[in-house]
Amino acid sequence: MSELIKAHLDHRRLWREFHYCYPVISRRSRGLSLGVNLNPDKVCNFDCVYCEVDRRTPPRRKDLDLDQLDEELAMLVDLTISGEIYEVSPFDSARPEQRRLNDIAFSGDGEPTTAREFPDVVARVARLKAQRGLDQVKLVLITDSSRLQAAEVVRGLDTLMANQGEIWAKLDAGTEAYYREICRSQIPFGRILDNLLATACRWPIIIQTLFLDWRGQGPSEAELEAYCGRLEYILAQGGQLQAIQLYTVARPTPEPEARPLRRLELDAVAASLRSRLPGLPVEVYYGPEEWA
Repeated sequence: MSELIKAHLDHRRLWREFHYCYPVISRRSRGLSLGVNLNPDKVCNFDCVYCEVDRRTPPRRKDLDLDQLDEELAMLVDLTISGEIYEVSPFDSARPEQRRLNDIAFSGDGEPTTAREFPDVVARVARLKAQRGLDQVKLVLITDSSRLQAAEVVRGLDTLMANQGEIWAKLDAGTEAYYREICRSQIPFGRILDNLLATACRWPIIIQTLFLDWRGQGPSEAELEAYCGRLEYILAQGGQLQAIQLYTVARPTPEPEARPLRRLELDAVAASLRSRLPGLPVEVYYGPEEWA
């Protein structure tokens, strides 16, 4: 496996002795992304079959020390600005066009918006970004869409979207049954759909969808039809969808039956979405051929 692929696959949320912040070369960011993990306790309100977070190993810590988070992120930002981070493996394998800081992403070992500190952390990160003159660097929330209408989350999103923000909101299913099977959450599917509509009516959002081979089968035609119908409804109600990020399993998971869709299968899904949702960009991110 090439060093470049290793860099793409190395999304561990551990870096040196840091507890909250970590760098990754991100395919979807097309460059360097600095992650902010607000769930070091590994607690999540979803239990997706494809999640690669190792919840069998106890977390190193369960609290959020915001001052330490500030220090860790500031150090990573400064290493990136100076270029020193590209002298360290695996980032030394990044291509020249990838050696740019694209975003600071709220994405950790659970759902970021479940942290009560979420709006405060967004404000702190936005302030650091401004202090370093990083006006073009995005703030990205990668979310399972479960708490997008909670008052404190909306407050954090107001700050995020005022500072080159993007909301990458999960929708992995079209039907309640498939949602229950793949995401395994106690949160009603209807709440996810309501949250997506309300948020898209306020801000443009990116839909992130992972389709996979689960127990030997990909999503059925009926499931894809229902999924497209959910997005059509959001658009018909005035929601703003920037794009669909269609991807599949990229790293080994604790569930051996959760496998990546192969390139041809994912291409077929993308073609179906483009046909059904003309004008809505569909960005495709394949699983590693070496593993798939």
